Amino acid sequence: MLWLIENVEQITLSDVVPLFPCLSEARREKLASFRHEPSAVQSALAELLLRHALREEYGLNELPAIETGKKGKPFFPDRPDIQFNLSHCKTAVTCALAEVPVGVDVQEHRTFCRDKQCLSAPPIYRILSEPERAWVEAGETPAEQDRRFTAVWTCKEAYGKKTGDGFLYDLRSTCFIPDKASWQQYDSLFFRLSCEEYELTLCADQPMPWIQVCFEDISMR
Repeated sequence: MLWLIENVEQITLSDVVPLFPCLSEARREKLASFRHEPSAVQSALAELLLRHALREEYGLNELPAIETGKKGKPFFPDRPDIQFNLSHCKTAVTCALAEVPVGVDVQEHRTFCRDKQCLSAPPIYRILSEPERAWVEAGETPAEQDRRFTAVWTCKEAYGKKTGDGFLYDLRSTCFIPDKASWQQYDSLFFRLSCEEYELTLCADQPMPWIQVCFEDISMR
């Protein structure tokens, strides 16, 4: 199942600090390294949402031990029957749980650099295949082009997270034209959720229902 929290920008650090004792030691150490409050809030919410999803779907009151694969994908070594993936941005946090490999990515819409020489942002010329670039540039307005680029970006990241490669693969070796809500590609099922504030792509081996929750739901101890 795909779990989703929206309006994350309205949740403050003071809201989540009381819940820090519920978080794993590794997560608390990670939070201590963040310099920006929104990043800490998003990271805390990601684990809180994972814990909530595990309680609801599997009746687990404790978070299983988490390890990281060679290419950075987290997994439960003691619960190979549960696959999970997390993603967060300024406006949304999401968690995917399944019995098979799964990847999810959510990104807020932003302006991406189109200059081939630009080094401060990921230019579309460096990560998009030619068909993808043509589809992005066919957007009628800069805002629509940015929305399309974000959609393609989330497809690539969700796919890499599902396979376990992350971004450690040639991004231009995949080609996504996410102009529909769901489709099959690369032996996977893709689901796209396009909102005013963000783009979300889920990559899985089977259809997955999704449920939206609020902060009050996941903050219940």
